[in-house]
Amino acid sequence: MKAMDVLPILKEKVAYLSGGRDKRGGPILTFPARSNHDRIRQEDLRRLISYLACIPSEEVCKRGFTVIVDMRGSKWDSIKPLLKILQESFPCCIHVALIIKPDNFWQKQRTNFGSSKFEFETNMVSLEGLTKVVDPSQLTPEFDGCLEYNHEEWIEIRLAFEDYISNATHMLSRLEELQDILAKKELPQDLEGARNMIEEHSQLKKKVIKAPIEDLDLEGQKLLQRIQSSDSFPKKNSGSGNADLQSLLPKVSAMLDRLHSTRQHLHQMWHVRKLKLDQCFQLRLFEQDAEKMFDWITHNKGLFLNSYTEIGTSHPHAMELQTQHNHFAMNCMNVYVNINRIMSVASRLVESGHYASQQIKQIASQLEQEWKAFAAALDERSTLLDMSSVFHQKAEKYMSNVDSWCKACGEVDLPSELQDLEDAIHHHQGVYEHVTLAYSEVSAQLSYCGGKAALLCVITPEAGKIKALASLE
Repeated sequence: MKAMDVLPILKEKVAYLSGGRDKRGGPILTFPARSNHDRIRQEDLRRLISYLACIPSEEVCKRGFTVIVDMRGSKWDSIKPLLKILQESFPCCIHVALIIKPDNFWQKQRTNFGSSKFEFETNMVSLEGLTKVVDPSQLTPEFDGCLEYNHEEWIEIRLAFEDYISNATHMLSRLEELQDILAKKELPQDLEGARNMIEEHSQLKKKVIKAPIEDLDLEGQKLLQRIQSSDSFPKKNSGSGNADLQSLLPKVSAMLDRLHSTRQHLHQMWHVRKLKLDQCFQLRLFEQDAEKMFDWITHNKGLFLNSYTEIGTSHPHAMELQTQHNHFAMNCMNVYVNINRIMSVASRLVESGHYASQQIKQIASQLEQEWKAFAAALDERSTLLDMSSVFHQKAEKYMSNVDSWCKACGEVDLPSELQDLEDAIHHHQGVYEHVTLAYSEVSAQLSYCGGKAALLCVITPEAGKIKALASLE
């Protein structure tokens, strides 16, 4: 319940809290003298009492209220309904009800308000006897005390305080809602989702910046000054003052601190979340680039394997395949620039302390292994085609000389002269050595190719012919 809810009856000053305390430290609730108690609706009075009883701190309320009922100028028979309402509706403990004697004291002789029926003590006292229970410094001037109390000012301060607390509480609720949003740990699973979430996060910062904390801070500071400058606030030369008003100061200060600390924490949470989202975007971008390279390697590996076993049936054919492969390999090596860039990005992300460093390392390692295996296959095919080209070149050269070697070894008339015979033997020996040397070159290339199964399958028929011819020799 707020002051605004009971403002009409509150302004009538039917009852008020002066902020004074009895000698036990209990709060004092005062019903000032008035002649029209019977005109006040009981429901309104109950609401007023409920509101006023909740203002002192819980610790003070536990000590029990001292209720002062000023019957001067009032009809004595109005006391009983008031005490009954206190009995039925007062939400806190009442220690004692002090009833100041009415002007016509003898009226009291004709009225029995049944004090034994109430849970709290009721005493009828004179104005002088009131000081035995409550120190004059805790009584307002209407009871010959020195405690300053301005009812209109008190209402203004309560309205301002409750309005400020309401606004500040609402703002805290909004800030806490933003905190709940920032506390979410879900991260987008794709690049587009990461981009959208970063944009949403940027919009969230605008809400944080627009939060009118400065306005509430200024309002709170003005409220503090208003309370401290009020007539009821204790002055330097006086130790007494409205304790209830004084208790508002730490509440306002605490709310100011809470607003600032909540906003500061919100800023910190925003920056932490921003870093996480930025890292998530970097991760999804890295994953996308890496996936493109995996797809590229898989696709080109398929193209490569389709022609892997074809290494040429002749020297021109082998040269043509070699040219095609070199062009293919050069294009592949150009792609390595992209792979190398991705690997560099992975290193930077890991070095920067990325939250998914382990995952990034695994992807980078897998990509590196896939590329090395593909590059090794390219190198191996280059070697095979080089060997095939050299072999076919030497084999074709060898086969091109077979006819001339056969003619040189054909049947001829033997010379009759010794010198001519020696010359013929020497020439035939030279032919033999030339054939042997050519065969050795081809045979050596054949032996070098022996470990390459694919190449060996292609060159074996050609090599068989060469061996057969060599055996004839």
